[in-house]
Amino acid sequence: MRTLLLILLIIPLQGLAHDKSDVVTMYNGDRITGEILGLINGNLKINPRYSPTITLDLQHIANVESDYNYEILTAENERLYGNISSTEKNGELLFTSIEDAKVVPLLGITEIRPVEESFGDRLNYTLGANFTFEPDLLTYKLEGTVTYANRKGQYSARANYLESTTRSYDQETDSFVDGDPTVAALVSLENEVWTDLKGQRFRSLSAQYDYNDQLNNFGRVSLGAGIGRYWLDSAGVRFATTVGLQGVAEKTKIGAPIGPFLPFCLNDPSGADCGDDSISKDTLYSAEAFASANLIMYSLTDMDLDLNVLGSLYPSLTEDDRVRAHLEASLSWEVVSDLFVKLSWYSDFDSGDRNEEGLAPTTTRRLDYNILLGVDWRP
Repeated sequence: MRTLLLILLIIPLQGLAHDKSDVVTMYNGDRITGEILGLINGNLKINPRYSPTITLDLQHIANVESDYNYEILTAENERLYGNISSTEKNGELLFTSIEDAKVVPLLGITEIRPVEESFGDRLNYTLGANFTFEPDLLTYKLEGTVTYANRKGQYSARANYLESTTRSYDQETDSFVDGDPTVAALVSLENEVWTDLKGQRFRSLSAQYDYNDQLNNFGRVSLGAGIGRYWLDSAGVRFATTVGLQGVAEKTKIGAPIGPFLPFCLNDPSGADCGDDSISKDTLYSAEAFASANLIMYSLTDMDLDLNVLGSLYPSLTEDDRVRAHLEASLSWEVVSDLFVKLSWYSDFDSGDRNEEGLAPTTTRRLDYNILLGVDWRP
């Protein structure tokens, strides 16, 4: 009786576990047996029985065999849930669900996610460090992203911190002297909920905090909602747009500073105890529309190059002639497994026309940009 109970307990547990029995066959004849962890950006990750996780280029894969269920996103923006297996023809995948069976070209698949994976397995994250060093300017940036996806949509979080220090040459000491640093920071959260079965259209909810003292932004909180669509989602390219509305609360300074301004000073809000007697700060509330576009292109060749371009436009609905914009672009090259060298451009624009309550805006830069070289870790 005890033996029977033990068998009844073990069988369901084995059914839930994803053992390393998946088989990937390459065009050169190699067969890799292990656990398929997923496919994204043209790279299939598999954990073999005999080694740590490895990454395979999709273009080199002839067929795939597995006894487990997967979520698949095709180039036609179709989401499928079911079992995958190979066909008699290389480069094709046979998808079988409860309702139907169909053949899908391997190069027509943009994502594969195991359905049985845990919460932790559904998390994708990156960590990055970027810097630039010139004789008269030192800039560094730390950043990280986390994404969680399920059948209903995806959640994403992003954070970065950038600091720049201008350096001047002192002839008396024959050395460079660091000036006051300037700071830019961002923390954002976003939730996309699919509104159709294909996952092509979605609703978006977002919350963001950003800070950039170069653009007279000493803390901005934004809460927004919108709708979006994936216009392209094929092997090698992904393009999505989002439009919506958001409410904004931001802290700005007004006046001409006499001494250095301390951006994180927690003393008297008037600035009297923060090293600048002429500074006054005010919290402004406004409403904005927003439109953003994101283009991701990745190579399916042995040279694993990724291009990511994100642009956003924020016309104000409550402040005349005020427009904000953000543009960032990065080119990444995988030098070793999961480690990328990245060249990136970040820029922010703010027309800065703030004349509420008759207060003259402080003279600040309207455009702030940085060109950085760094590394990304994408496990």
